[in-house]
Amino acid sequence: MKRANLFDPMLAREQIHQALAGTGPTLLISSSAKFAPENESFKSLLNDHSESAEKIAILIETSGSSGTPKLVALSAQAIRESAEITNQFLGAEIGDRWSLTLPLNHIAGINQLTRSINLNSLPAPSDGEGAQFISIVPTQLHRAIQNRDSLFNNLLAAKKVLVGGAPISEKLISEAHECGIAIVTSYGMTEMSGGCVYNSLPLPGVEMRIAANGLINLKGPMIANSYFGDQESTRKHFQAGWFITSDIGEIENDELKIIGRSDDLIISGGEKISAIKVEALIRSHYPDLEIIVIGISDIEWGQALRVVVTGEKHGLTLAQIRDIVGVQIGRLAAPRSLLYLEKMPMIGIGKPDLVLLRSAQATEEM
Repeated sequence: MKRANLFDPMLAREQIHQALAGTGPTLLISSSAKFAPENESFKSLLNDHSESAEKIAILIETSGSSGTPKLVALSAQAIRESAEITNQFLGAEIGDRWSLTLPLNHIAGINQLTRSINLNSLPAPSDGEGAQFISIVPTQLHRAIQNRDSLFNNLLAAKKVLVGGAPISEKLISEAHECGIAIVTSYGMTEMSGGCVYNSLPLPGVEMRIAANGLINLKGPMIANSYFGDQESTRKHFQAGWFITSDIGEIENDELKIIGRSDDLIISGGEKISAIKVEALIRSHYPDLEIIVIGISDIEWGQALRVVVTGEKHGLTLAQIRDIVGVQIGRLAAPRSLLYLEKMPMIGIGKPDLVLLRSAQATEEM
Protein backbone atom coordinates (compact mmCIF):
# COMPACT_ATOMS: atom_id res chain seq x y z
CA MET A 1 0.00 0.00 0.00
CA LYS A 2 1.34 3.39 -0.99
CA ARG A 3 -0.18 6.86 -0.89
CA ALA A 4 -0.34 8.30 -4.41
CA ASN A 5 1.67 11.45 -5.12
CA LEU A 6 -1.07 13.87 -6.13
CA PHE A 7 1.23 16.89 -6.34
CA ASP A 8 3.20 15.59 -9.32
CA PRO A 9 0.85 14.46 -12.12
CA MET A 10 3.60 12.72 -14.08
CA LEU A 11 4.68 10.73 -11.02
CA ALA A 12 1.04 9.96 -10.19
CA ARG A 13 0.54 8.74 -13.76
CA GLU A 14 3.49 6.37 -13.43
CA GLN A 15 2.27 5.10 -10.05
CA ILE A 16 -1.20 4.44 -11.47
CA HIS A 17 0.29 2.78 -14.55
CA GLN A 18 2.22 0.38 -12.30
CA ALA A 19 -0.81 -0.30 -10.09
CA LEU A 20 -2.93 -1.15 -13.14
CA ALA A 21 -0.20 -3.37 -14.58
CA GLY A 22 0.26 -5.21 -11.29
CA THR A 23 3.90 -4.14 -11.02
CA GLY A 24 3.30 -1.58 -8.28
CA PRO A 25 1.57 -1.48 -4.90
CA THR A 26 -2.08 -0.66 -4.25
CA LEU A 27 -2.46 3.12 -4.35
CA LEU A 28 -4.23 5.05 -1.61
CA ILE A 29 -5.92 8.25 -2.75
CA SER A 30 -7.17 10.09 0.31
CA SER A 31 -6.60 13.41 2.05
CA SER A 32 -8.23 12.26 5.29
CA ALA A 33 -6.19 11.58 8.43
CA LYS A 34 -8.64 8.74 9.08
CA PHE A 35 -7.15 6.80 6.16
CA ALA A 36 -3.51 7.79 6.62
CA PRO A 37 -1.09 4.83 6.41
CA GLU A 38 0.43 5.89 9.74
CA ASN A 39 -2.99 5.85 11.47
CA GLU A 40 -3.03 2.85 13.82
CA SER A 41 -6.72 2.05 13.31
CA PHE A 42 -6.23 2.15 9.55
CA LYS A 43 -3.17 -0.10 9.85
CA SER A 44 -5.32 -2.57 11.75
CA LEU A 45 -8.00 -2.38 9.05
CA LEU A 46 -5.41 -3.12 6.35
CA ASN A 47 -4.07 -6.09 8.30
CA ASP A 48 -7.57 -7.51 8.77
CA HIS A 49 -8.27 -7.27 5.03
CA SER A 50 -4.81 -7.94 3.59
CA GLU A 51 -6.07 -10.73 1.31
CA SER A 52 -8.74 -8.59 -0.37
CA ALA A 53 -6.33 -5.65 -0.58
CA GLU A 54 -4.14 -7.66 -2.96
CA LYS A 55 -6.97 -7.60 -5.55
CA ILE A 56 -7.27 -3.81 -5.40
CA ALA A 57 -5.38 -1.38 -7.62
CA ILE A 58 -6.68 1.83 -6.05
CA LEU A 59 -8.35 2.69 -2.76
CA ILE A 60 -9.98 6.08 -3.19
CA GLU A 61 -11.91 8.13 -0.67
CA THR A 62 -15.44 9.19 -1.53
CA SER A 63 -16.29 12.82 -0.87
CA GLY A 64 -19.04 12.14 1.65
CA SER A 65 -20.89 15.46 1.30
CA SER A 66 -23.69 14.32 3.60
CA GLY A 67 -22.06 11.57 5.60
CA THR A 68 -18.86 9.81 6.65
CA PRO A 69 -16.30 9.33 3.85
CA LYS A 70 -15.62 5.76 2.74
CA LEU A 71 -12.83 4.04 0.86
CA VAL A 72 -13.91 2.62 -2.49
CA ALA A 73 -11.94 -0.41 -3.63
CA LEU A 74 -11.33 -0.42 -7.39
CA SER A 75 -9.69 -3.27 -9.27
CA ALA A 76 -7.27 -2.73 -12.13
CA GLN A 77 -9.78 -4.33 -14.50
CA ALA A 78 -12.59 -1.95 -13.48
CA ILE A 79 -10.38 1.10 -13.98
CA ARG A 80 -9.04 -0.11 -17.32
CA GLU A 81 -12.55 -0.94 -18.56
CA SER A 82 -13.78 2.52 -17.60
CA ALA A 83 -10.92 4.25 -19.40
CA GLU A 84 -11.14 2.13 -22.56
CA ILE A 85 -14.94 2.27 -22.88
CA THR A 86 -14.96 6.03 -22.33
CA ASN A 87 -12.22 6.69 -24.87
CA GLN A 88 -13.89 4.47 -27.47
CA PHE A 89 -17.30 6.07 -26.91
CA LEU A 90 -15.88 9.58 -27.31
CA GLY A 91 -13.91 8.67 -30.43
CA ALA A 92 -10.47 9.13 -28.90
CA GLU A 93 -7.43 7.90 -30.82
CA ILE A 94 -4.00 6.77 -29.68
CA GLY A 95 -1.95 9.85 -28.87
CA ASP A 96 -4.94 12.06 -28.04
CA ARG A 97 -4.54 13.96 -24.77
CA TRP A 98 -6.73 14.55 -21.75
CA SER A 99 -6.25 17.72 -19.71
CA LEU A 100 -5.50 18.07 -16.00
CA THR A 101 -8.40 20.44 -15.30
CA LEU A 102 -9.68 18.50 -12.26
CA PRO A 103 -7.86 17.74 -8.97
CA LEU A 104 -6.28 14.31 -8.65
CA ASN A 105 -7.74 13.48 -5.23
CA HIS A 106 -11.06 12.47 -6.84
CA ILE A 107 -12.00 9.77 -9.32
CA ALA A 108 -12.73 12.29 -12.08
CA GLY A 109 -9.21 13.66 -11.70
CA ILE A 110 -7.65 10.20 -11.63
CA ASN A 111 -9.56 9.31 -14.80
CA GLN A 112 -7.71 12.07 -16.64
CA LEU A 113 -4.58 9.98 -16.05
CA THR A 114 -6.08 6.52 -16.64
CA ARG A 115 -7.56 7.64 -19.97
CA SER A 116 -4.20 9.13 -20.93
CA ILE A 117 -2.53 5.84 -20.09
CA ASN A 118 -5.07 4.03 -22.27
CA LEU A 119 -4.22 6.38 -25.16
CA ASN A 120 -0.46 6.10 -24.56
CA SER A 121 -0.23 9.87 -24.12
CA LEU A 122 0.76 12.43 -21.52
CA PRO A 123 -1.89 14.71 -19.99
CA ALA A 124 -2.22 18.32 -21.12
CA PRO A 125 -1.95 21.36 -18.78
CA SER A 126 -4.70 22.43 -16.38
CA ASP A 127 -6.12 25.05 -18.76
CA GLY A 128 -6.65 22.38 -21.40
CA GLU A 129 -4.11 23.71 -23.89
CA GLY A 130 -3.35 21.07 -26.49
CA ALA A 131 -5.98 18.67 -25.15
CA GLN A 132 -8.44 16.87 -27.39
CA PHE A 133 -10.55 15.91 -24.37
CA ILE A 134 -11.31 17.95 -21.26
CA SER A 135 -13.21 17.12 -18.06
CA ILE A 136 -14.77 19.95 -16.06
CA VAL A 137 -17.55 20.65 -13.58
CA PRO A 138 -20.47 22.97 -14.42
CA THR A 139 -18.98 25.86 -12.43
CA GLN A 140 -15.82 25.78 -14.55
CA LEU A 141 -17.89 25.73 -17.73
CA HIS A 142 -20.03 28.66 -16.58
CA ARG A 143 -16.99 30.76 -15.62
CA ALA A 144 -15.16 29.95 -18.86
CA ILE A 145 -18.16 31.08 -20.92
CA GLN A 146 -18.50 34.25 -18.84
CA ASN A 147 -14.79 35.13 -18.83
CA ARG A 148 -13.85 34.04 -22.38
CA ASP A 149 -10.44 33.03 -20.99
CA SER A 150 -7.79 30.54 -22.12
CA LEU A 151 -9.87 27.64 -20.82
CA PHE A 152 -12.78 28.83 -22.96
CA ASN A 153 -10.60 28.85 -26.08
CA ASN A 154 -9.32 25.37 -25.29
CA LEU A 155 -12.85 24.09 -24.70
CA LEU A 156 -13.75 25.33 -28.18
CA ALA A 157 -10.76 23.50 -29.66
CA ALA A 158 -11.40 20.20 -27.86
CA LYS A 159 -13.09 17.27 -29.60
CA LYS A 160 -15.27 16.61 -26.58
CA VAL A 161 -15.76 18.24 -23.16
CA LEU A 162 -17.09 16.06 -20.35
CA VAL A 163 -19.18 17.99 -17.81
CA GLY A 164 -20.12 16.24 -14.57
CA GLY A 165 -19.65 16.10 -10.82
CA ALA A 166 -22.75 18.22 -10.17
CA PRO A 167 -26.13 18.95 -11.80
CA ILE A 168 -25.96 21.12 -14.91
CA SER A 169 -28.80 23.42 -15.89
CA GLU A 170 -30.47 23.34 -19.30
CA LYS A 171 -29.56 27.02 -19.61
CA LEU A 172 -25.84 26.27 -19.26
CA ILE A 173 -26.09 23.37 -21.70
CA SER A 174 -27.71 25.70 -24.24
CA GLU A 175 -25.06 28.39 -23.69
CA ALA A 176 -22.28 25.85 -24.29
CA HIS A 177 -23.89 24.63 -27.50
CA GLU A 178 -24.42 28.19 -28.72
CA CYS A 179 -20.72 28.87 -28.18
CA GLY A 180 -19.76 25.78 -30.14
CA ILE A 181 -18.42 23.75 -27.20
CA ALA A 182 -18.94 20.01 -27.79
CA ILE A 183 -20.08 19.10 -24.30
CA VAL A 184 -21.07 15.63 -23.12
CA THR A 185 -22.90 15.49 -19.79
CA SER A 186 -21.62 12.81 -17.44
CA TYR A 187 -23.28 10.99 -14.55
CA GLY A 188 -21.52 8.50 -12.33
CA MET A 189 -19.69 8.10 -9.07
CA THR A 190 -16.50 6.71 -7.55
CA GLU A 191 -18.21 3.36 -7.05
CA MET A 192 -18.62 3.07 -10.84
CA SER A 193 -15.07 4.25 -11.57
CA GLY A 194 -16.48 7.68 -12.45
CA GLY A 195 -18.88 8.61 -15.24
CA CYS A 196 -20.81 5.75 -16.83
CA VAL A 197 -23.92 7.51 -18.21
CA TYR A 198 -23.17 10.07 -20.93
CA ASN A 199 -25.80 12.43 -22.30
CA SER A 200 -28.36 10.46 -20.26
CA LEU A 201 -27.47 7.16 -22.00
CA PRO A 202 -25.45 4.30 -20.49
CA LEU A 203 -22.00 3.59 -21.87
CA PRO A 204 -21.60 0.27 -23.74
CA GLY A 205 -21.72 -2.57 -21.21
CA VAL A 206 -23.50 -0.46 -18.59
CA GLU A 207 -27.00 -1.34 -17.42
CA MET A 208 -29.33 0.90 -15.44
CA ARG A 209 -32.66 0.39 -13.75
CA ILE A 210 -34.94 2.18 -11.31
CA ALA A 211 -35.82 0.22 -8.16
CA ALA A 212 -39.29 0.21 -6.60
CA ASN A 213 -38.12 2.89 -4.15
CA GLY A 214 -37.07 5.14 -7.02
CA LEU A 215 -33.32 4.68 -6.52
CA ILE A 216 -31.04 4.44 -9.55
CA ASN A 217 -29.21 1.10 -9.82
CA LEU A 218 -26.15 0.72 -12.07
CA LYS A 219 -24.25 -2.29 -13.35
CA GLY A 220 -21.19 -2.63 -15.54
CA PRO A 221 -17.61 -3.86 -15.90
CA MET A 222 -16.28 -0.75 -14.14
CA ILE A 223 -18.11 -1.35 -10.85
CA ALA A 224 -16.03 -1.25 -7.66
CA ASN A 225 -15.31 -4.31 -5.51
CA SER A 226 -16.64 -2.89 -2.25
CA TYR A 227 -16.32 -0.25 0.41
CA PHE A 228 -13.02 -1.36 1.87
CA GLY A 229 -13.43 -2.64 5.42
CA ASP A 230 -17.09 -1.62 5.61
CA GLN A 231 -19.21 -4.74 5.23
CA GLU A 232 -22.48 -3.09 6.25
CA SER A 233 -22.28 -0.37 3.59
CA THR A 234 -21.06 -2.89 1.03
CA ARG A 235 -24.07 -5.15 1.63
CA LYS A 236 -26.40 -2.16 1.37
CA HIS A 237 -25.03 -0.71 -1.87
CA PHE A 238 -23.42 -3.65 -3.75
CA GLN A 239 -26.04 -6.31 -4.52
CA ALA A 240 -25.82 -9.10 -7.11
CA GLY A 241 -23.53 -7.11 -9.39
CA TRP A 242 -25.54 -3.90 -9.08
CA PHE A 243 -24.53 -0.69 -7.35
CA ILE A 244 -27.47 0.81 -5.46
CA THR A 245 -27.03 4.58 -5.62
CA SER A 246 -28.57 7.16 -3.30
CA ASP A 247 -29.98 9.06 -6.27
CA ILE A 248 -33.61 9.09 -7.33
CA GLY A 249 -34.29 8.97 -11.06
CA GLU A 250 -36.52 7.98 -13.93
CA ILE A 251 -35.87 6.23 -17.24
CA GLU A 252 -37.82 7.56 -20.21
CA ASN A 253 -37.12 6.39 -23.77
CA ASP A 254 -33.97 4.67 -22.47
CA GLU A 255 -32.67 8.00 -21.13
CA LEU A 256 -31.84 8.51 -17.46
CA LYS A 257 -33.30 11.54 -15.74
CA ILE A 258 -31.78 12.46 -12.38
CA ILE A 259 -34.42 13.80 -10.02
CA GLY A 260 -32.21 14.21 -6.96
CA ARG A 261 -30.74 12.44 -3.97
CA SER A 262 -32.94 10.34 -1.73
CA ASP A 263 -32.06 12.62 1.18
CA ASP A 264 -33.39 15.60 -0.83
CA LEU A 265 -36.89 14.44 0.13
CA ILE A 266 -37.90 15.84 3.53
CA ILE A 267 -41.02 15.48 5.68
CA SER A 268 -42.22 18.79 7.08
CA GLY A 269 -45.39 18.91 9.14
CA GLY A 270 -46.21 15.40 7.95
CA GLU A 271 -45.97 16.33 4.26
CA LYS A 272 -43.32 15.00 1.87
CA ILE A 273 -41.49 17.84 0.11
CA SER A 274 -38.89 17.63 -2.66
CA ALA A 275 -35.98 20.01 -2.11
CA ILE A 276 -35.00 19.55 -5.76
CA LYS A 277 -38.45 20.62 -6.97
CA VAL A 278 -38.35 23.74 -4.80
CA GLU A 279 -34.78 24.48 -5.93
CA ALA A 280 -35.75 24.20 -9.60
CA LEU A 281 -38.63 26.63 -9.09
CA ILE A 282 -36.45 29.23 -7.37
CA ARG A 283 -33.73 28.85 -10.02
CA SER A 284 -36.29 29.46 -12.75
CA HIS A 285 -37.02 32.87 -11.21
CA TYR A 286 -33.35 33.69 -10.48
CA PRO A 287 -31.34 31.85 -13.19
CA ASP A 288 -28.20 33.95 -12.69
CA LEU A 289 -27.84 33.12 -8.99
CA GLU A 290 -26.01 30.11 -7.56
CA ILE A 291 -28.72 28.53 -5.42
CA ILE A 292 -29.22 25.20 -3.67
CA VAL A 293 -32.05 24.07 -1.40
CA ILE A 294 -31.41 21.62 1.44
CA GLY A 295 -33.35 20.04 4.28
CA ILE A 296 -32.54 20.95 7.89
CA SER A 297 -33.90 19.90 11.28
CA ASP A 298 -36.72 22.05 12.65
CA ILE A 299 -38.08 21.90 16.20
CA GLU A 300 -41.63 22.74 15.20
CA TRP A 301 -41.95 21.07 11.79
CA GLY A 302 -39.50 18.17 12.16
CA GLN A 303 -37.72 19.24 8.98
CA ALA A 304 -37.74 22.39 6.90
CA LEU A 305 -36.10 23.73 3.76
CA ARG A 306 -33.18 26.14 3.69
CA VAL A 307 -32.16 28.18 0.65
CA VAL A 308 -28.42 28.77 0.24
CA VAL A 309 -27.32 31.59 -2.07
CA THR A 310 -23.69 32.32 -2.87
CA GLY A 311 -22.17 35.47 -4.31
CA GLU A 312 -23.82 38.86 -4.19
CA LYS A 313 -27.21 39.09 -2.48
CA HIS A 314 -29.03 40.84 -5.33
CA GLY A 315 -31.68 41.93 -2.82
CA LEU A 316 -33.26 38.47 -2.64
CA THR A 317 -35.17 37.98 0.62
CA LEU A 318 -36.71 35.02 2.40
CA ALA A 319 -40.15 36.63 2.07
CA GLN A 320 -39.80 36.80 -1.73
CA ILE A 321 -38.76 33.16 -1.90
CA ARG A 322 -41.63 32.05 0.34
CA ASP A 323 -44.14 33.93 -1.79
CA ILE A 324 -42.91 32.25 -4.99
CA VAL A 325 -42.89 28.74 -3.51
CA GLY A 326 -46.10 29.23 -1.55
CA VAL A 327 -48.08 30.23 -4.62
CA GLN A 328 -46.71 27.62 -7.05
CA ILE A 329 -46.08 24.60 -4.81
CA GLY A 330 -47.73 25.28 -1.44
CA ARG A 331 -47.07 27.04 1.85
CA LEU A 332 -45.74 23.92 3.56
CA ALA A 333 -43.00 23.71 0.92
CA ALA A 334 -41.93 27.33 1.45
CA PRO A 335 -38.35 27.48 2.87
CA ARG A 336 -38.06 28.68 6.45
CA SER A 337 -34.47 29.96 6.34
CA LEU A 338 -32.10 31.73 3.95
CA LEU A 339 -28.32 31.55 4.10
CA TYR A 340 -26.06 33.91 2.15
CA LEU A 341 -22.42 32.92 1.63
CA GLU A 342 -19.62 34.49 -0.39
CA LYS A 343 -18.54 31.08 -1.65
CA MET A 344 -20.10 27.64 -1.58
CA PRO A 345 -18.15 25.29 0.75
CA MET A 346 -17.31 22.17 -1.21
CA ILE A 347 -16.32 18.59 -0.47
CA GLY A 348 -15.22 16.78 -3.57
CA ILE A 349 -15.75 17.89 -7.13
CA GLY A 350 -18.90 19.95 -7.40
CA LYS A 351 -20.36 18.66 -4.13
CA PRO A 352 -21.49 21.18 -1.47
CA ASP A 353 -20.58 20.50 2.15
CA LEU A 354 -24.10 19.73 3.37
CA VAL A 355 -23.04 19.20 6.98
CA LEU A 356 -21.60 22.72 7.16
CA LEU A 357 -24.55 24.28 5.31
CA ARG A 358 -27.04 22.69 7.68
CA SER A 359 -25.21 23.82 10.80
CA ALA A 360 -24.43 27.40 9.69
CA GLN A 361 -26.32 30.31 11.24
CA ALA A 362 -29.04 31.52 8.85
CA THR A 363 -29.00 35.03 7.40
CA GLU A 364 -32.81 35.10 7.65
CA GLU A 365 -35.20 32.63 9.26
CA MET A 366 -38.79 32.29 10.36
